[in-house]
Amino acid sequence: MRDKVYGTRRTSCKKLLYPRHAVCPECGGEEFEPVEIEGEGKVLTYTDVYALAIDYETRYLRVAIVEFDDGLRATGQLEDQAPQIGKRVKATVGTVRQSGDQRIEGLIFVPA
Repeated sequence: MRDKVYGTRRTSCKKLLYPRHAVCPECGGEEFEPVEIEGEGKVLTYTDVYALAIDYETRYLRVAIVEFDDGLRATGQLEDQAPQIGKRVKATVGTVRQSGDQRIEGLIFVPA
């Protein structure tokens, strides 16, 4: 892994959130601590996106919503040639888009 991706945990109710929220939807609190998004989970849903910006070097992106074993749900790119709902995946961090010299890092899910 190159960089890390972080979600947050509400300090009192322990609700895990990604991306970061200003106010917890569970308890209404505003104090959070960072939590590294890592580990394994299952694919809740996925889709292939074909309507990409012209500067994408790929013809489509496969994205998924994954529920991690700790209950956190996150969206990221799914790199799997045989995706299935319920399939186990693990989180990695990598380049999700490159435009010229600028690389954007994000969550990439791969089969566990």
